[in-house]
Amino acid sequence: MFGKPREPQKPEQPNLQDIKLSIPQPEPVITQQDTVLQKEKEPELEEKSELVLAVEKISRIVSPYFIVVVGLSLYEKNFLIGTILIVVGILSLLKISANDVARFFEWFKDFLGLGNSK
Repeated sequence: MFGKPREPQKPEQPNLQDIKLSIPQPEPVITQQDTVLQKEKEPELEEKSELVLAVEKISRIVSPYFIVVVGLSLYEKNFLIGTILIVVGILSLLKISANDVARFFEWFKDFLGLGNSK
């Protein structure tokens, strides 16, 4: 308490030559049991992938209609969001991409004479 004040001890830094960065790990050995299990899982994956593909196809068909219906239901309460959803749904039904819309706006700017004049 009233004795000599202690100095904080500095941690010793190890010699950098003694530190090993990584130890190579042996590669896993594949056994016959692993290959049998893998072959059994392949048909399950094929079945799931067929199911996933079917759901994706249905989703591509139904989602634009759903967006339009939600937009129509919101149209009376919130004009802006309803209109945006209706337009997005119709554009997706017509398979118009964002690149097509960007090209249209560029054409429209050039048509009005607002494009880059060199």
